Amino acid sequence: MAIKKKGAPETEQRTLIAVLLCMVLYTVYTSFFAPPAPPVDPAPVEVVDGGAGEVAGNPTGVEADPAPVEVEPSTRPWATEIISGTFSSRDGGPTDVIFPDQQGPLNVTPVWTMVIDKVTGESEGEWKPYGDDPGAQRLLSDKGSLLMAGRGEGFTDGEYAVTGDATVTATRTDGALRIRKEWTPSADDPNRIDVRLTFENTGNSTIEGPLWFGTADNFDEIGGMMSRYSSFYWPFGHADDDLEQPSELEDLDEDGAETFEGPVPWFGTGDRYFVAMTQLPDDKHSWGDLVFSRTDNGRHGVFVVHEGGLAEGESTVFELNIYTGARDIAVLEGLGPNQGDAVDLGFFGLFARLLLGGLKLIEGVVGNWGWSIMILTFLINLAFWPLMKKSYESGQKMKLLQPEIEKLKERFKDDPQRQGQEQMKLFQEKGVNPLGGCLPMLLRMPVLFALYSVLLYSVDVYHADWFYLEDLSVADPTAILPLFVGGMMFLQQSLTPIPSTMDKTQARMMRLMPFMFVAFMFVFPAGLALYVCVNTTMSILQMWLVRRRFSDPPPAAAK
Repeated sequence: MAIKKKGAPETEQRTLIAVLLCMVLYTVYTSFFAPPAPPVDPAPVEVVDGGAGEVAGNPTGVEADPAPVEVEPSTRPWATEIISGTFSSRDGGPTDVIFPDQQGPLNVTPVWTMVIDKVTGESEGEWKPYGDDPGAQRLLSDKGSLLMAGRGEGFTDGEYAVTGDATVTATRTDGALRIRKEWTPSADDPNRIDVRLTFENTGNSTIEGPLWFGTADNFDEIGGMMSRYSSFYWPFGHADDDLEQPSELEDLDEDGAETFEGPVPWFGTGDRYFVAMTQLPDDKHSWGDLVFSRTDNGRHGVFVVHEGGLAEGESTVFELNIYTGARDIAVLEGLGPNQGDAVDLGFFGLFARLLLGGLKLIEGVVGNWGWSIMILTFLINLAFWPLMKKSYESGQKMKLLQPEIEKLKERFKDDPQRQGQEQMKLFQEKGVNPLGGCLPMLLRMPVLFALYSVLLYSVDVYHADWFYLEDLSVADPTAILPLFVGGMMFLQQSLTPIPSTMDKTQARMMRLMPFMFVAFMFVFPAGLALYVCVNTTMSILQMWLVRRRFSDPPPAAAK
């Protein structure tokens, strides 16, 4: 505990003995009982090469006053080859960051919204399906911090003294703790920023933890999680070999924090297509836990929190790499361990990666992502044609057996168990598999879900145009594709009779399927709607070919 400063002993005698006595007392007092020296002005605070804990103006390394050093707030322009923003003394790093060469997400206004606004009088101007020019792609708002650091239970802002040009150095003194960040844009990779972060105990006693660093922002400034299919902005991180993110930001306000234990190789924030990801050095993956929390000034963020402190004269140094750029799975996988996981392709990730590779290969030839989706869909249908042919044939055979099935139902209407046994016996005699029509359809579902993930999360289709569509990564504002999907699915359903053996609830769900798909297509990315359009059209063509063959009863069904 620091001792309160006392005044020097008073001397009333002007004798030499008294002076000498005061000098002795003063020497003993300053050596054993004096309080810590007051903090020095931030300008001359520099590390002395002579050893850890020595500070210019304070060569004894005595613990400083607990009060933080006051720094005059300041900002300066700051940019790399990829991003531009403001370097702020608040949190000692970049804020208000954009990608000058990337267009931001389009503000889609669907036709039905336009009609409603016209009727209600909320909109009188010209309908702009894709809205006005959104400007540059934003990475951080003016309230965001690319890398903040501190100590204590709360995640608090702090002012830093900022110096330097090519390498910008930000230094903050909080009592005996000195935090230093050295920012250097990488000469090897324009998307990378190298940051040397140092926690240093300049005092003569242990600094209690926790110590932490992370990134935070006001996510409403960029885009909230209003829709799963909008490019919302969100914190995330990797802990114990899993990609983690908070469920809802409101939960952090109520519960305080969500903590994930285990090695933390990286953390970051971003939207569906662009990210800022901070990679920790290999030897520091187990330094702390991954924590999603609310800051003291109402922002939200992701942090690495170390519950321990720093011993007298101890320093902890992090050589951090911050990637700022597209959420491209091929690029991220080359950055470091598990960073490719930042592109979450879901349960069918393996299929998704294969499809994405196929799409990129086709796009490299035809030069358009819309045509690439159509060609890939055509190839997928060709690959599944033998299975689908069996499915359609099985459906036709089941249709021909309907009269006999109805007779069995009437004959054994009071004995459902016997009725089922006789139906299975009939199927065996006629060589019909009652699941033959469903199994091939189920085998195609992974492809559908995998392509859905590719089109929803792949930056390659971001702002990719096709005919009247300006962006395949957002919904079709004209509703042309969704309505076409609905019409084709109703036609397909009319060509595929629902088996009488199907449960009534399942049959009702099958009849509602076209309505559900149309509703989904209104909010799904247009690229996925384009896939469904082509897929459904080809399925109808294949069904027509099979029906032609079954215009007369086939030998297998005529036994």
